Amino acid sequence: MRSWSIDAYLARLAARDPTPAGSAVAALTLAQAAALLVMVARFRVDRDHGVAQSVLARAEELHETALRLAEADIEAVAEVAAAYALPRSTETERTRRAAAIADGLLAAAGPPAELVRVGAELVGECERMAEVGTGALLADVAAAADATAAALSISRTNVEADIAPRRGTEEAERLAAAVGPVDDLLHRAARVRDDIRRALA
Repeated sequence: MRSWSIDAYLARLAARDPTPAGSAVAALTLAQAAALLVMVARFRVDRDHGVAQSVLARAEELHETALRLAEADIEAVAEVAAAYALPRSTETERTRRAAAIADGLLAAAGPPAELVRVGAELVGECERMAEVGTGALLADVAAAADATAAALSISRTNVEADIAPRRGTEEAERLAAAVGPVDDLLHRAARVRDDIRRALA
């Protein structure tokens, strides 16, 4: 996926193919948010060495993690697609196929649930960078916050959809709990953007 051009990625996204899909979009959006923070931190590192250097280092790590999760999501969704392709001519086959789909979906909820953790960290880094950014750079911090919020919302919905067939199991409930902080994170991201807009007015 990393070697695709933007045109190739968008063509694949629009194709009648299960991968990439929503969670990969969320992962790439988080990677872009992290990259924006890296850029802002590089402009500020000489003046605000402590905060900017810390944000720079962590955002670079989160950028890489988000890309890794995009690829993990594609692999997981491919497994779900393989389950949907299983035979269903007999009752036994249908039962086996339904179980394989449910198990595959549960596994596919893993990457977007992990993306919520990445997004939570990025919201925190946006908050920190907003304290030391200035001028037009603040608009990029706001863009990073908005991108992170979009990715968090997408990830939560995908987790909820994927765990539905196995709801009530220990693993499904663990994954549901992982997206519990999303509302608070969305409020924090919006506050970063709104505070920046007020500062720039």
